[in-house]
Amino acid sequence: MKRKLLSGVMLIVLLFSGWKILTILTENQHNQRILADVQKVYQKQAQQTRSVTSTKPAFVELKKINPDIKGWISIPDTAIDYPILQSSDNDFYLKHNYQKEIARAGSIFKDFRNQSESEFNTILYGHNMKDGSMFADLQNYLDEDFFNKHPTFDYETETKSYQVEVFSAYETTTDFYYIETDFSQPQAYSNYLTTIKQQSKFQTNVTVTDQDQIITLSTCDTGFDYEKGRFVIQGKLIEK
Repeated sequence: MKRKLLSGVMLIVLLFSGWKILTILTENQHNQRILADVQKVYQKQAQQTRSVTSTKPAFVELKKINPDIKGWISIPDTAIDYPILQSSDNDFYLKHNYQKEIARAGSIFKDFRNQSESEFNTILYGHNMKDGSMFADLQNYLDEDFFNKHPTFDYETETKSYQVEVFSAYETTTDFYYIETDFSQPQAYSNYLTTIKQQSKFQTNVTVTDQDQIITLSTCDTGFDYEKGRFVIQGKLIEK
């Protein structure tokens, strides 16, 4: 009797585990499919010209899909080629895709505190997904060879295009407040730049001053610290 009961329990556990794995795989496939769809929309319109101050044609089309799409990020030789979302908080797109569907992978999203293109530190977040999507490939920058061969990547907003010069890459925890956006106090930004440059695992020749704008990319790093680990890439914005 006990053996039959144990066998029944084990069967239920196996069935549940199988269902859970299937659900995750199905969701990942759906996520990859809809990301491919939005990439086609972006790529089709990206080469079209527009006036200097107007919204780029690509974003006119993207905003028809979701008005919360605020930008695009692409890093060579990675899977990172995604729309950037932004809501009124940092929670919604942590758990929703660009179609506003609940999704484990969430979206790449901009910190809700970033409200203008003149801010010193624009912050983007993304999950470190096991299927290699979202910001998982950021950790390629832990490899010195990759770091040296990929000194720049592209960041687009609705009206501007930037080349980003990477100057810092490091593992840290949430105890280190690298997501600062308020630099109203004298020397605050200069001190911040000094600190984050010192954090970098590798050194670069990129010069960053308190007159420059930067972008911060942040993802989880459970290998560094399971609860609070973060991997961070920071770069200087150079308008094209």
